[in-house]
Amino acid sequence: MRKTHNKIALAGELLVEAANEFWQAKSDVGYAKSILLAGAVSLITTPYLRELGIDSMHESLAKAAVQMDGTDISQLTQKELKDAVGRGIGYFRFTYNSLKHLGDVRGTIKPSDDLNFTADLREEADWLIDAAISDFSRLPHEQIIINSVFSEELLTLLQSPWNFSPLEDMERADDC
Repeated sequence: MRKTHNKIALAGELLVEAANEFWQAKSDVGYAKSILLAGAVSLITTPYLRELGIDSMHESLAKAAVQMDGTDISQLTQKELKDAVGRGIGYFRFTYNSLKHLGDVRGTIKPSDDLNFTADLREEADWLIDAAISDFSRLPHEQIIINSVFSEELLTLLQSPWNFSPLEDMERADDC
């Protein structure tokens, strides 16, 4: 049955599913699903954050990387800044984009030349979920929506630290 859906509410539940997939993953496929879900959340939240004048986590990190490179971003034109930040965001979303499609939108890479990529899917899922939680938390949420639409699982996820650590995971594996 067709009905009207609130994209932010759906994004919240996709975020819960991304976290659940991550914790229950038994193989790279589970982490890939987690990456795709968390990436979808980011693509829903980022334009809204931008409209509100709030940087997404990836935008903040990309701007910081440009500055750490010694660039005074106040001296860049809007186009130069947008291009530099866009390259940074592309870096942070490389694995997500690699999973999402073959080739590139400009047609410079043929699908048949884009069949493989190298990544630690568990680590990438962790980072992307962390960014999605951060971005979702930055959105303004009316109390009535929080009380009536957001699940307990989502509220718990948003109020809890996302603290997966690859180092801790390696230490646990060494103990076995």
